[in-house]
Amino acid sequence: MSDTAFSLDLQEKYTRICDLKSSGDKIEITSLGVADTIPFFFNSESPQAIDKQAEILMRLYTSLKIKKRVINVMIPDTYTYSQIIQMPSLKEKELLSAIRYQSDEFIPMPLDETELDIEILSEDPITKNFLVLIVAAPKKLVTRIERIIELAGLRAGNLENELSAVGRLYKEKLSKLYKDKTVLVVNFGFSSSSLYLINPQSSFIILTRNFKIGLDLFRKDLDVNLNIDEKKSLEILKTVGFAKGGSYDTEVILSPVLKEFAGEISKFTALAKSHFNLDINTILLCNYDNNISFFDKKIAELTSLSTTTLNLKEILVENPVTQSFANTLSSFSGVIGGSL
Repeated sequence: MSDTAFSLDLQEKYTRICDLKSSGDKIEITSLGVADTIPFFFNSESPQAIDKQAEILMRLYTSLKIKKRVINVMIPDTYTYSQIIQMPSLKEKELLSAIRYQSDEFIPMPLDETELDIEILSEDPITKNFLVLIVAAPKKLVTRIERIIELAGLRAGNLENELSAVGRLYKEKLSKLYKDKTVLVVNFGFSSSSLYLINPQSSFIILTRNFKIGLDLFRKDLDVNLNIDEKKSLEILKTVGFAKGGSYDTEVILSPVLKEFAGEISKFTALAKSHFNLDINTILLCNYDNNISFFDKKIAELTSLSTTTLNLKEILVENPVTQSFANTLSSFSGVIGGSL
């Protein structure tokens, strides 16, 4: 757990920051905050967007009275490329060279435009092969984030994607809560979502998939069908969602996209069975899941799998900060993991 850095989760819709410390086996969150991200920040190369996003970060930092100056940053999976592969037992420098040599197999952009990072997750005791997480991000995006940190008067620490941060949180803190389960973590994002299969023995993520369905697609369907604006549709999703007998028939409107989302989960569970002989029996939701009321109930209904929001209360020291965010704690999974 970092004693020198706090963390930033730079999302498409929200900017979240967190500072924490260890308290025995639990995490004590000392600061937690959220603000709207500049619209279309990830799709803009405007210097003004960088300036405005730096202002948002600085306002959060100042209002929460955080003293640390080093900041670890998480970016959405949808703007990175991730792969978990088996590699021979090599020194890290040799491993990175080997991965760069075959990078065109899993990175759909020129290597000279890419920042590449690897993390050795585990070593097979029999084959001695490494299980390696490879994460690549566009250099332009990395440069823009570094500029935001500089303008905010802070120093850059680690840069990683959601998969890496959520995986660390699960491995280090949450795995003990699900010892007898085969878990699928569903990172319900804004423009896309990610699925993480957890190895029940090692508690590492061993399979991942990202697909282009997220909160924004649900929102757009309501916009079109009800002829309302973004603010109103997000309000309906959060307050009504999939409630029975609600004032809006959202279930009928959103049924196609919801079934497509559940279909992605079903295909992934089949992959878990065919590749690893694992039968997923537990789904844990995080990120934007609490922006749709009764979302967990509908996923459970369509997949016939036990589905709940990621339970962070068991690993956190209860204090005024956690009480203030009690109903939305799962949305901070990435930014909490980034501080560990």
